[in-house]
Amino acid sequence: MTVKSTILYFTFALLISQLTGCGGGGGSEQNNNSNVSNNASNQNSTSVQNNADNNNSQGGDSNTDNSGDSSGDQGDADQGGSNQGGSDQDNGDQSDSTQSDETFSSKQQVSRFIQQATFGATPTQIVSLHEKSASDWLKAQMEQPASLVLPSVVAAAPDDPDDGFNLFHIEQTSLAFWRNSIAGEDQLRQRVAFALSELLVVSNAGGEVLTDIPEAVAAYQDILIQNAFGNYRHILELVTYSPAMGHYLTYMGSEKGNEQTGRMPDENYARELLQLFTLGIVALNKDGSVKLNSEGAPVELYNNTDITGLARVFTGLNLNEDDPEELINTRFTKPMQIFPESHSEKEKVFLGLTIPAGTGAKASITQALDHIFNHANLAPFVSKQLIQRLVTSNPSPEYTSRVVNAFESGSFELPDGSSVGSSGRGDLAATFAAILFDEEARTQAAENGGKIREPILRFTHWARAFNVENIEPKYIPQLWETGATADLGQHPYRSPSVFNYFRPGYKAPGSKSAELGLVAPELQITNASSIPGYINFMTYFVMGQQQEADVDELKEEFDEIGVEFDLQEALQSFRPNYDPLLEIADSPTELVAYLDLLLCAQQLSDQTKQNITTALSKIPSDEDDGFLPRVHLAILMVMSSPDYLVQK
Repeated sequence: MTVKSTILYFTFALLISQLTGCGGGGGSEQNNNSNVSNNASNQNSTSVQNNADNNNSQGGDSNTDNSGDSSGDQGDADQGGSNQGGSDQDNGDQSDSTQSDETFSSKQQVSRFIQQATFGATPTQIVSLHEKSASDWLKAQMEQPASLVLPSVVAAAPDDPDDGFNLFHIEQTSLAFWRNSIAGEDQLRQRVAFALSELLVVSNAGGEVLTDIPEAVAAYQDILIQNAFGNYRHILELVTYSPAMGHYLTYMGSEKGNEQTGRMPDENYARELLQLFTLGIVALNKDGSVKLNSEGAPVELYNNTDITGLARVFTGLNLNEDDPEELINTRFTKPMQIFPESHSEKEKVFLGLTIPAGTGAKASITQALDHIFNHANLAPFVSKQLIQRLVTSNPSPEYTSRVVNAFESGSFELPDGSSVGSSGRGDLAATFAAILFDEEARTQAAENGGKIREPILRFTHWARAFNVENIEPKYIPQLWETGATADLGQHPYRSPSVFNYFRPGYKAPGSKSAELGLVAPELQITNASSIPGYINFMTYFVMGQQQEADVDELKEEFDEIGVEFDLQEALQSFRPNYDPLLEIADSPTELVAYLDLLLCAQQLSDQTKQNITTALSKIPSDEDDGFLPRVHLAILMVMSSPDYLVQK
C-alpha cells in the first residue's frame, strides 16, 4: 500500500467511523461534542506558541493604521459608509479605555475568534494576539485598505477587445478572490464581504453575459468589499443600480407596462429584493422568531399585488450610455443609467406605501428602498442570516435581539469601552462587531450551537494555517472551478441560483438536527459525493501534489492566450510550510495538540484525538521524507473529522 493510499485509507476510515455515530447519516450538528467541555479550558498547548512561523506574511494581523475606503463610489444614495471609530493604535497596543478587553486571554480564544472573523487563523496570529486587545484588532481591521477584485480583472483583459474567448481573463474574479481571501491584510473586510455576497447573491455560473464580462461581477464584488463596514441602506442602493444585479435578476432594460400589448414590468428583482435581500416572506419578531396570527399561522408580509406595484419602481434602468464609444465591459462597471421614457409613471403601491403617479425613477427608487429599509422585518431578517454566516446556524432569540439592537441603533460598545458605528440604522460596523463579541459567540457552543464550515472556508483555512507560499491560483486549474461535488462543491460568486448554495432555513431530511428542529444550511451541499470529493480535493494540496504536477498542458493554454508562464512559479504555487509540524511530528500526541489549537480551537473530542493519534503512530518515519507523511495524514484526518467540520 502506497503512502498516499494509506493516508486516504485512514482518513476515510476515521470519517466513516465518526459519522456512523452521529445519527441521521451525519446530518446532526451535534457531532462529537460530548467532550467539548474538556477542550475548552485555557490549557497551555505545547505547539503553536513554540512553532509559530514568525515570517508569516499573510493578512489579518498587520499593524497598519491606514484608513480604507468603505464608502464606495457607485450609486447616488446619500448614506455613505459608517464612521467605525477606527483606532490609530497598533494591534498589540492596549486601548486607552478604562475597561479591559479579555477576549484574547487564551490562545484557544484567539483561535476561535479569528476563525469566525477571517478566512482562517494563522500560527502567528494565535501567538501575537494572545493577551492583546480584540477591540483594537477589530478597529484596526476596519481601517485596513480594501483589497479589490476589479483591478485584477482589468489588468488581465486582452489588448484587443475583439479577441475571442479568453479563459484567463474570465477567471480573474475567482483568482482575485483566492488571493484576497488567503493573503489579504483586510481579512475581516474580506470575510464580511463574502458573508454579504451569500445574502445579496449575484452569480457568474450561467456561462452568459456575467461570465463573458467578468468586470461586471468584479465590480459587484468590490461594492460589497468597499462597503463591508458601511450602511446596509447604502449597499441596497448600490446593488439596485449595479449592472451585474440588473442583468442577473433581469430588470436591466425593464420597460413600463403597455396595456395594449399586455407588456408588464419585470418582477424578478422586486420579488427577490423583498424575499431574499431584505424582509423574507413572513413577519418576524425582533428576536427573529416568526409572528403568528390568532389562528397560530405565520403572518404573510405581502402578496403578488405588492410585487406588481414594486416592479414599476425598477423600470427604466439600463447600461450607462454617456459615452457611446465606451466598451461594454467598462459600462458594466458603472451604475445603471435612468431612461425616463421607459420608466412607469403610474402609481406604485406596495407594503402600505403609495408612490404617486408621475414620480420619476430616481425618486421612486429612493422612496421604495427607504420604505423597505425601515420595515420592522429588515433588521431581524438580515441580522440573523449574518450571524449564521459567521458564528452559528441556530442563534438564540436573545443573541439575535442583541444584534438587531446594534443594527437598529448603529452603535456597539466593544469590550474595551470604545464604540464602533455611525449611530445610524443599518450600520454594518456595529452589526458585525455585535455578532462577533456577543456572549453567545464568545462562549463555547452548546450541543445545538455552531455551524458547518463551508468548503471554501476549509480550504482557505488550510492555506492560511500552513502559510502557503507563492499564492498564484492562476497556475492551479483546480481553483478555477471548485463547484463540482468532486471538488469543494462550492465556488465563490458562482452559486447555481439567487438562493445561494444553501438556504438559511434548510433542514437536512432524516437528520438528527432536523428532528430537533434545528436548521443546518451548509448540509444542503453535503452528501455522499461531496464528502469524499472534499477529502480528495484537500489531499492534492495538503500533500503538495502541485509541486509534482505536469503543467505542460496548462503552459500550452497560457501560450495560446499570450500570457506569460513561469514554470517554477507554477510548480511552487501554494506550497505549504510544514516546518513547525515536522519539529514535533515524532510525537503524535503533540502533533494532534498543535493541530487541535490551530485548526479547531481545541474542539477535538477526546475520542477523535485518540483515533487520530493511534492512526498516526502507525506511520513510521520515511527514509526520504522523514515524518512528512505523518504530517500529511494528521492534517487530513483533522480537517475531515466532524469535530473540525462543525465549527463550535
